[in-house]
Amino acid sequence: MKEKNPMQTWAKRGLQTALVTGGLLMLGTGIASADENVNPDTPASPLDLNVTVPIDTSNNAIGTPLGQLNVPGYKGEISTKPVTSAVKKALSSAKAPAGAAGSLTGELPKTEQTQAFTPSHDVLKGNKIAGDLVVPVQIVDNAVGVLGDAHVEGTSHEQNYSHNQDIATSGKNSALAGNVVALDWALPVQIAGNGVGLAGGSGAVHGGSASQSAAATGNIDTTGKGSGLSGNVIAGQFATPVQVTGNAASWILGNAYSEYNADTSATAGGSAKTNGKGSSASGNVVGAPIALPIKFNGNAGGVWGSDADANSSSMADAKAGDKRPGSLHGTPTYLETEGDGSFLGGNAVAPQLSPVANVASVAGSWIGNATTGQALDREGSSHSSTVDSGGFIKTSGQDAAGAGNVVDPAVALPVEACGVGGTYIGNAHAACDNTTLVNAGNGSYTRGNGSVLSGNIANSQVAGAPELHGIAGSHIGNASGTSTEDKVVTAGGYDGSQGNDSSGSGNIVQVPVALPAEIFGVGGSFIGQGEAEAAETKVVQAGGGGNTADDNGFLSSNLGTVPVSTPVQLFGIGGAFIGQGHGEATNDTTSGAGGDIHGSGPAGAGAGNLIEVPVSLPVQGHGVGGALGGIGTGWADNLTDSTAGGNASTDGKAGAIAGNIVKAPVAGAATLFADGIAGAALGHGGGTNDLTSTSGGDAVTNGDAGAIAGNIIGVDPLAVAQVFGDAVSVVGVSSGDGANHTVVTNAGDDTTSGVEGALSGDILDLPVTAVAQVFGDAVAVAGVADAVGNNELTASNGGTPTTDGPGDALSGYNFYHPLGAVVQVFGLPLELVGRATAEATNATEIVDEPQINVPVGGEMAADELPALPTAAALSSLTALPADGGLRSLPIGGDLPELPALPTTAGLPGLPALPGAEQRADLPFHGLSALGQLDQLKRVAQVNSISLPTVSGLKDGVTLPSVPGLPKLKAGDERADVPSLPVQLPLQTDLPTLAQLPSATAVPTTLPTTLPAKAGPLGAVQSVVAKVTSFFKK
Repeated sequence: MKEKNPMQTWAKRGLQTALVTGGLLMLGTGIASADENVNPDTPASPLDLNVTVPIDTSNNAIGTPLGQLNVPGYKGEISTKPVTSAVKKALSSAKAPAGAAGSLTGELPKTEQTQAFTPSHDVLKGNKIAGDLVVPVQIVDNAVGVLGDAHVEGTSHEQNYSHNQDIATSGKNSALAGNVVALDWALPVQIAGNGVGLAGGSGAVHGGSASQSAAATGNIDTTGKGSGLSGNVIAGQFATPVQVTGNAASWILGNAYSEYNADTSATAGGSAKTNGKGSSASGNVVGAPIALPIKFNGNAGGVWGSDADANSSSMADAKAGDKRPGSLHGTPTYLETEGDGSFLGGNAVAPQLSPVANVASVAGSWIGNATTGQALDREGSSHSSTVDSGGFIKTSGQDAAGAGNVVDPAVALPVEACGVGGTYIGNAHAACDNTTLVNAGNGSYTRGNGSVLSGNIANSQVAGAPELHGIAGSHIGNASGTSTEDKVVTAGGYDGSQGNDSSGSGNIVQVPVALPAEIFGVGGSFIGQGEAEAAETKVVQAGGGGNTADDNGFLSSNLGTVPVSTPVQLFGIGGAFIGQGHGEATNDTTSGAGGDIHGSGPAGAGAGNLIEVPVSLPVQGHGVGGALGGIGTGWADNLTDSTAGGNASTDGKAGAIAGNIVKAPVAGAATLFADGIAGAALGHGGGTNDLTSTSGGDAVTNGDAGAIAGNIIGVDPLAVAQVFGDAVSVVGVSSGDGANHTVVTNAGDDTTSGVEGALSGDILDLPVTAVAQVFGDAVAVAGVADAVGNNELTASNGGTPTTDGPGDALSGYNFYHPLGAVVQVFGLPLELVGRATAEATNATEIVDEPQINVPVGGEMAADELPALPTAAALSSLTALPADGGLRSLPIGGDLPELPALPTTAGLPGLPALPGAEQRADLPFHGLSALGQLDQLKRVAQVNSISLPTVSGLKDGVTLPSVPGLPKLKAGDERADVPSLPVQLPLQTDLPTLAQLPSATAVPTTLPTTLPAKAGPLGAVQSVVAKVTSFFKK
């Protein structure tokens, strides 16, 4: 065989090597060019999944009968990177075109080609799937004793792990390209400083600290402009630290102790930006930021003859999602996209959640002892959390269909128990200082101008605070709970949109709910003692109002909202059954939901309408002490401010079914406080209540030149129900001492116009007020009850209605009328074989005086009728005396017949007053036959009745005679009727008639009929008469 020329072989191989090297370089360039904004942290592979578990275990000990075993420590990392890196490398190679890959090992390409072929840089078209799960585990400074002792001197530990991985890709002018699915999850686990004693063993941790942080972050950038099903993003961002630190637990004659400090934090995800302009089903983004700390710190539990004590502090923070400067005036933005000119493009969905699960400094014992903090000295361990998820969302859907819509529910819900002591046959004392700052989401903004079903916003914004703190409960034992708390919880924010020249666009639906629901400062016992003390400052805010605007729209720029603010709280309560229960609390709560809303719908159809149902209703019980066979005391100082909704404004000029406002604001307060209840026991309650509840506001619109436009329709309920400063005792001693200052405001002014309109600019609004209060009342049955209630109540419902319009077109009508009823029972002592004292003061102001006002007070006479402010009032004349001398006379048919007296027909008229003209302005309607005659004086008895003679009259003035009155025989008169005086005082110098004032219209006859029925029946009749008069122009 002929040998090849060595020179040819060398040259050929050298050329192949050069081509292979050049091909690799070109391949690398192609891979890099497929990723915009490439940096070392950006995954080149379409699939990049990693799980990393850093581990730190050190200074842990186990106690055994043979001695203490110090557990060997370990620091290292477990990761999937060796496996995922190989997969990542293989997928990166798969992105190269097959033709180029074949040229690496085959023959040299021929110089002659029959077709021009442009290889793809990325056969996967920039689609990305990325996942990053980080689970740092820190187990340090723990002591567990089982049948033996374990003691650990705590040291300082720190564990940090951070990984940032930005994702940048593109699906511009393509199809099924540039989509991203990403998960960032930071899950640090911290178990530190715990002491456990079991079965006669002991575990103790003295001092030490542990610090931990984990971050799996990264922003996302892509685009789907001009594409189909491209540039979409799904991003899950979870920050969920788990913390179990500084606890002490013992079981069966064990002993446990911990004094420790720990902190942990988790940060996940980042912001996301995409674009779906001019596309189909592109540029949509789904974000799911969840920040959830799970905490169990500083608790103590002792069971079966054990003892446990924990004096530990902790901190756990979590953040899911991040912000970047956005295109809306630089507003920090979590998600941003755009769907202008698209179909189903630029939509955003983002449930943003910030729950917290926290159990801190809780002491519990079962036939044992348990203590947290320095409870016996009323000093607590400190615990805190700062939690945040998501943020502002911005998009747009102009000149589009089904684009630029936003759904972003936000929930901030810390659930906590802190400073709670409970025991069954033992002792449990807990003390805690807690600080929590929680936020979920923010507001949103979009536009749906010139679009169909675009630029709409729907969300629920929930800010709650369910918790227990500063509570003590015992059964055959002694328990105490002490706590202080500072808390701020916010969810959502302002939402804005536009729907000009659109159909079904720019609408907003909101349901913001603020719900502080809690029990604190409550002590109770059953055959034992429970003593609690708590103080808190709390702010809970959900949502922030909304604004939408529209011109020439159809079913556009409407806004519906149901903001609800309902603080539900029990605090400062002591209760006992055959024991002692004492509770003391100070509360400062601010709760708010929603805000001002604005719409606009001029020259639109079914546009710019507003529907709002704001509800502000605090429900609270505090300062109550009650006992059955024991002692129960409660005291509370309450400061609460609750607000729901705000002003509402819109415009429906020249529109059809536009600019209308339908509203039903509800404002009220339901309060039970400062009451004492005792049954064969002592029960004492006291405190102050300073409460403000506000719902809704002014309503402003306009329906000029419109049809069914600019109308205001509403029912505005205001309800107050309060029981305070009362005492009830049955074979016991009770007291209630309460001071109330409550201000409730509902709705406001109504302003509209219907000039040149039809069925426009009308007001149909009924403010309805109902107040029921029972305060300063005492009830004693074979016991002692002392009650003091001081009441200051101001209730304002509605305002001033203003409208204008042609009545012939049913426009500009004002059907506005307030209704109200007030029932107050106060200062009443009721006793049965006991002693009851009641003292009450009442300063109640109801704006727009109610039709029914029934005050029942301790100073009301038995025959006194309730006030009916809307009844026709009698004019006051200073010239007539008003001496109530006949208050004890019977009235009406109760008088026996006196046959010797003639009828009133025998009385002459008064023609004897010369020169006196009748007066038309003297009141006489409604005068009773006897009840108004108070001028007679009480005198001694006489045997007969005759008119005395009067000397000294001048100018021929004489007294008229009354021949029709015969004398009564002696002894025929009634002993209980006051008689005339024996002698009248004589005036020797009477004025002449010319000096007397003239009367222009003296009635010729006295009224002989009783006034209209007084009392509740008369009030009902008056209300019915008013209702029938509502419907008038």
